[in-house]
Amino acid sequence: MATYTKLTNDEKAAIVDAEVRNLEYQMYALEVQLIAENAKTTPDAERSNALTALITEKQTQIAAL
Repeated sequence: MATYTKLTNDEKAAIVDAEVRNLEYQMYALEVQLIAENAKTTPDAERSNALTALITEKQTQIAAL
C-alpha cells in the first residue's frame, strides 16, 4: 500500500466506512430487484442468476474492505 502523510487513520477509516455503505446500498438495490424479478409470473432465471452473482460480488467486496 502507498504511504499517506496527510490522512489520519480516522480519515482513512471514514473513507472505508463510506465505501462499505455505498456497496451496501448497491447490494440492497440488487436484492430489491431480485425480489421483484422473483415476484413475476414467469421469473427470468438468467436475470435472477445474474442478480445473485452481483449480490455475491458486493458481499466479497465488502468483506475485502
